[in-house]
Amino acid sequence: MDNKHIDKDQILAQWLNGELTTKEAKTHLAPEEFSKYQQIISEVGQWVPAHDQQVFDPQEILKSKKEAKVVRMSIWQYASIAAAILLALFVGPILYQSLTTVSHETAFGEMKTISLPDGSSSIMLSANSKVSWKKSHWRKGKRLLTLSGKAYIDVPQKGAFDVITEAGTVSVLGTRFVVHQIDEVLHAQCYEGRVRASNPKGKSIEISQGESSLFFNGKWSPKELFDLDFPEWIKDHISFTNTPIKLVLDELHANYGLTIKVGQVNLARRFTGSIPKDDLDQSLKIIFPTLGIDYRLEDNTLYLSE
Repeated sequence: MDNKHIDKDQILAQWLNGELTTKEAKTHLAPEEFSKYQQIISEVGQWVPAHDQQVFDPQEILKSKKEAKVVRMSIWQYASIAAAILLALFVGPILYQSLTTVSHETAFGEMKTISLPDGSSSIMLSANSKVSWKKSHWRKGKRLLTLSGKAYIDVPQKGAFDVITEAGTVSVLGTRFVVHQIDEVLHAQCYEGRVRASNPKGKSIEISQGESSLFFNGKWSPKELFDLDFPEWIKDHISFTNTPIKLVLDELHANYGLTIKVGQVNLARRFTGSIPKDDLDQSLKIIFPTLGIDYRLEDNTLYLSE
């Protein structure tokens, strides 16, 4: 079984159910998470009954039929209840979440294609991105995703379909489109049909096939035209058209895992051009000399200055 993209909540549930060994669970959980849950399980397993059990006198218990019978619990019983409460507090919400929410994410430089619950829609998740949905949001004609990062989405089936990001929402009716979100910036591109993109304060714009728009610095940019059937980043190159440097740097971070240190650089400046996805050195030479920005790459950290 390929466990590379299994949700960590599912891993924890399988571990607790005995479907995974401790060694297998450790490879999929963060060190602090693994230590926390291992400690809880270990302490429960080490508890033993106390040897000084309370001895009751039957005559005392039956002294009066009208008196309520009181049963004292041993240390073992108290410990068992405490363990159950601990496990419920820590594990209960995680197991419930895993049963109601589905999520997928990609690593630096990785892409992933995901079939969506309606059976006809799909999403191509770009590098260093995450998408999730609640199962309850895919019933009675309602379809809703939560996205962080960038994705190409194909929605052939008619009906309500919303993509929610921190920077705004993109709503569609039977279309193919790209959503790219980083912080408060939202970029929408429509490859077929029509979409409506809205920021959290309600400012919206409608774009049709061959159009794109960018929400940046509190407003939607004028529509840009393009002539592509599919996004180039699905294949070998990433193209930019009048794109703020902030989004260009996000692409470098997502595809190469770079840490980027920005000095006195105007991140509102725009870049137009195309860079390869598999050649960092060439990408840097294309982007920054064109903009008059000095760059230095050391130990996977990119330093920028003007």
